[in-house]
Amino acid sequence: MGQDTRVAARGCEPFRIVQISDTHLSATHSYFVDNFRVLVDEVNALRPDLVIHSGDVSFNGPVCEADLSFARAELERFEAPWRIIPGNHDVGEAPRHSRLDQPLTDARLAAWKRQFGPLWWAEDVAHWRIVGLDTSLFDSRRPEEAQQAAFLAEALETRGERPVVVFMHMPPFVDEADDRQATTSSIPFDGRLAFLETCQSGGVRVIACGHLHVYRRMTWRNIEIVWAPCTSFVNIAKWQRHFGGFARSGFVEWTLEGRQISHRLVEPPRLFTHDTGLWSDMYGTVTKLPPRPLG
Repeated sequence: MGQDTRVAARGCEPFRIVQISDTHLSATHSYFVDNFRVLVDEVNALRPDLVIHSGDVSFNGPVCEADLSFARAELERFEAPWRIIPGNHDVGEAPRHSRLDQPLTDARLAAWKRQFGPLWWAEDVAHWRIVGLDTSLFDSRRPEEAQQAAFLAEALETRGERPVVVFMHMPPFVDEADDRQATTSSIPFDGRLAFLETCQSGGVRVIACGHLHVYRRMTWRNIEIVWAPCTSFVNIAKWQRHFGGFARSGFVEWTLEGRQISHRLVEPPRLFTHDTGLWSDMYGTVTKLPPRPLG
C-alpha cells in the first residue's frame, strides 16, 4: 500500500501511527537493509493504521535515484498505508547549509517526486490534522520554500477545531530555539522562530522529527517535540557526550484518541544498533562507506 492511500477515520477508536526514520536503504550499499526488514515484521505485527517515514529513507538519494527507487519498493512491504517526507540524504540540503556538498537542485527534487510524490502534504485522520514538511527547503531561497510556507499557513488556517501534528525530518533546533550557531543538525536559525510561532498559533501540538538518529523529547512553549530513533546507524560516543544517553535503533508509536495524543518508544530486540562513529569521525559522512551489494 503506497503513500497515496487515503486513511479512513475509525470513529472513536484510537488511531495509531508508527513513525520510522532514517532507514538509509540501498541495494548497492545494503548495510541497513536487514534491519529494515526486521522493522517491517515488527511494525506489521502491531497493525498500525498508518506508517509515516520522517525522512532519509535512502542511503544516498541525491546522487543515486536508484537508491530512492529501491527504498520505494522496500516500503511496499508494510501492510498499513504509509506516507513519507524527504530528508537531506534523499533530496540534498539547502544550498547555504550543504555540509555534504549536495545542494538542492531541480533534478534532485524531480527525482523525489518521480519516486514518492509531493515534498509536503496534509491529511486528516480521526480528530487530527497531520502535516508533512520538507525541512531541506528551510532557508533554501528556492521558490518551493515560499510555496511550502504558504501551504503550511493554509493547512493551519483551515484545520477547524482539529489539533495538528507536524512531521518533518530535521528538528527545529537541537538544544535552544534561539541558538544562532550555524548547524546542519536542525533547520537553520533564519526563519526558525517564525516557523515555531506559526505552529504555536496554528494549533500544532506536536512536532515529530528524526535526522539525528536518537530518541529525545523536549518542549517549546506548549509544543511537544519528539525525535524518532533510526533503524540504520548511530554514533554512540557522540550522543553519550552530548546527552549522557545511549542511542539505539527503534521507532515511535503514536496514539491519537479523541483530541489526546501520546507516544511510546519501541526498541525491538531484533533490531541491531550499528555504531558507525569511527567511520563518521574519519570521513565526515557515512555515504563514503564502500559498496556492499544486496545479497
